[in-house]
Amino acid sequence: MDMPFFAHFNELKLRGLFFSLSVFLCLCVSFLDPMCALFIIIKPLWIHTQGPLLFTHPLEGIHASLGAQGILGFLFSWPLLIYHFWSFMSSSLFLYEKKILSFILFVLTSLFTLGFYVFYTGLLPFFCKFLLTYSSWFAVLEPRVLDYLFFFLRFFLLLLFFLLIPFLVFFICVQWGKEPRSIEGLRSWAIVFSALLGGLLSPPEISTQVLIGFGFYLWFEVLVLGLWVYWINTENNK
Repeated sequence: MDMPFFAHFNELKLRGLFFSLSVFLCLCVSFLDPMCALFIIIKPLWIHTQGPLLFTHPLEGIHASLGAQGILGFLFSWPLLIYHFWSFMSSSLFLYEKKILSFILFVLTSLFTLGFYVFYTGLLPFFCKFLLTYSSWFAVLEPRVLDYLFFFLRFFLLLLFFLLIPFLVFFICVQWGKEPRSIEGLRSWAIVFSALLGGLLSPPEISTQVLIGFGFYLWFEVLVLGLWVYWINTENNK
């Protein structure tokens, strides 16, 4: 039986409300020790500076603390967001489509968790150490907490965007009925686009640009493989 549009819209609002409530509860928990939440975020930089960071405005400490609590609240609520997305989509899917969606969300969650771990324990300390090398006797670096927090957030959103690209494009291709062969025909454009993104999103150093560009192109191949798996399963279940 077909449901009216506003019934789906009301369900979406309720799920968004539950997710927002979970983020708010995480924020309330972090208020028990706001400095601890802030230190978790600035730890990769503090390890290399081994000294106090700066607040240059009376409200900067509050803003930085709230920003850190918001980041941690989203991270701890991430599994609930995945669950609500799966619950909202699964009711309109066939059994084999539910299995494919479950597998995709499992892979996305695993990649996100692994990617954030590598980002927090490897990439972020490496970039902090690299940036601190520019400090010298005539230009002493005095890092501001809020500036670092914005840097952390931009870096994190870039990672999230990088991980979500193939999954978003996959759903768009499925909705538009694109066959894998038509997407494979865009391989040359994918190489060019990946090279441009590698040059725009990385420091002016050729090896880093090539590595990031190769990462984007690898996601294109993952997208093509996922479309072939989906298309073969769809044909076999007809």
